[in-house]
Amino acid sequence: MLTSSHKPIIIKNGYCYIYVSLVYFIKIKFKQNLWTYLELSLKGMNGMRKLTTYEILREELTRGIITKYSVTQFCKATGMSRGVFYNTYTGLTDLFCKSIQAEIRNHFREYGDCQSNQLVFAFLRQIGNDRLFYTNIYRLTRKKHTNHICTQINRTLFTEMQKHLFNSDYSNKHIKSMTNVLLAHITNWIDHGCDAQVLDVYTDVEIILPK
Repeated sequence: MLTSSHKPIIIKNGYCYIYVSLVYFIKIKFKQNLWTYLELSLKGMNGMRKLTTYEILREELTRGIITKYSVTQFCKATGMSRGVFYNTYTGLTDLFCKSIQAEIRNHFREYGDCQSNQLVFAFLRQIGNDRLFYTNIYRLTRKKHTNHICTQINRTLFTEMQKHLFNSDYSNKHIKSMTNVLLAHITNWIDHGCDAQVLDVYTDVEIILPK
């Protein structure tokens, strides 16, 4: 039972708004991991924003180390039919690629007004915080498809950096070279399980960033 002290105040959580009373209910009802049940509740409540396929993929890939993942598994998680999946994506490789591209675009929108060094550091920090998501995608990508994904992601990173530096004196050739080096360091970092500290990776790429 909720006491009078548990007044239903509003908390902003991402794009969702939840009542504190719901938190207490979940905690009392299940007596287990509060955040796990809160996530499940947010996912299932009709009044909340529907999670995108990319957000559901992120949830799936950040539960632990994954070495095998199938279209059937993804369709089950999203409630999507295989027909809809293949009309939307050519396969898992395409899904992974589009997911990373969406991450990059969202990040550049969020940090669009920041200086380049701040933007890149925040991007590296995001990868470090979500290392399981990125390392799982890296593990799940077959080696013969890795180049394809890297090419597509490189284009997206170049396009977003090009927009970011639109009013600068940097040429497209310089921006392209910068994104190539940045992606190479990030890929190598993820390949090693993101074991290096974010600041160490940033120090390695800082010299190539606009001043």
